[in-house]
Amino acid sequence: MNDPRDRRRIPAWLIACLILAVLMIAAAILPIVTVQAKNLPDAVKSPAASKMDQQVSNDTCLACHGQPGLQTTLPNGDILNTSIDAAKYTESVHGSNDLSCNSCHTSITGYPHPELSVETHQQFSFEATQSCLQCHPDQYAAVKDSIHMQAYNEGNKIAPACTDCHNPHTQTMLVDKNGKTLMEARVNIPLTCSKCHNEIYQEYKNSVHGASLLEGGNTDTPTCIDCHSVHNIASADNAFRLRSPKVCSQCHADKALMDKYGLSADVNNTYISDFHGTTVTIFEKTAPDQLTNTPVCIDCHGVHNMTRSDDPKNGLAIQANLLKTCQKCHPDATPNFPAAWMSHYTAAPDKAPLVYYVNLFYKILIPLVIGFMILYVILDAVRRLIEKRKGA
Repeated sequence: MNDPRDRRRIPAWLIACLILAVLMIAAAILPIVTVQAKNLPDAVKSPAASKMDQQVSNDTCLACHGQPGLQTTLPNGDILNTSIDAAKYTESVHGSNDLSCNSCHTSITGYPHPELSVETHQQFSFEATQSCLQCHPDQYAAVKDSIHMQAYNEGNKIAPACTDCHNPHTQTMLVDKNGKTLMEARVNIPLTCSKCHNEIYQEYKNSVHGASLLEGGNTDTPTCIDCHSVHNIASADNAFRLRSPKVCSQCHADKALMDKYGLSADVNNTYISDFHGTTVTIFEKTAPDQLTNTPVCIDCHGVHNMTRSDDPKNGLAIQANLLKTCQKCHPDATPNFPAAWMSHYTAAPDKAPLVYYVNLFYKILIPLVIGFMILYVILDAVRRLIEKRKGA
């Protein structure tokens, strides 16, 4: 009689066929899986490993973000460009110092990336400033007190963050080993500011300062940051207006620099010593926020559109232009009114000789008169003393 268990047994040949089929399928799939695993980012291969080692290779990031045209649409419709030029990043100050991508993008350690919590491009930029704080705490602190941060806190939709001025993926070195701003950096400063202040930039580039810098490459001439500073940019209010003579004197009181261009270095002293400058000095010390109708440098020479003194249209060396400038505050001024102005030059034989010799006359006359009077008093006192001793 046959054993019923024999009917449940699987034939040996069938088992052999199944094992062979499994081996053939495994041999076909294994190379594909191996190749795909090699091409995956390290953080994707092992999520546990990515949590232990947060430093993802830049090559891993650039495998995707190095492709052109990569972008993300934010909830409000703003387009966030996420493509990175690998060559420019390598040449940048961050790339050349081997700074890894997720040294700044600390929340991204694998793929897919976490969802963005921001709704606008501006919010994304200002959140990114926290990464700047890690390496640049002094600059970050200065920005917090600037007019830009004040505008952002008041809800200004276009207030710039760090990355709007300094693209972290292309920013090159700005200063040399001595801390002096490089030529290329100085030329690019007005272009950076023009992203938001284009109307002012158009005035500046045609001014005596802007043309000298942008066209002539003269780094002696002032750029935006020389007047407004870099990170702690203040509001251009009345207090700033009253400080403008000191701002201008940073260059125009530098004798070595002014001699280089044949200009007077006494502009600040001659201005402060006259009625206008004395009044402004008093206002700055006692009431910096109070308006005054006393002119400062920018009221006569312009703000961003300053021209050469001999410019036929606006130069103050032209008598007609000077008269128009004086008539802004002195509407009744006649052509002879500005004749006494010496263009901020101290009187000299070749500059206002009449004033020079009159001053020289008084410089000699006054000491002689006072000296004679003192000598007269002394001689008179001696004579009286002598006579008193003689009993006279």
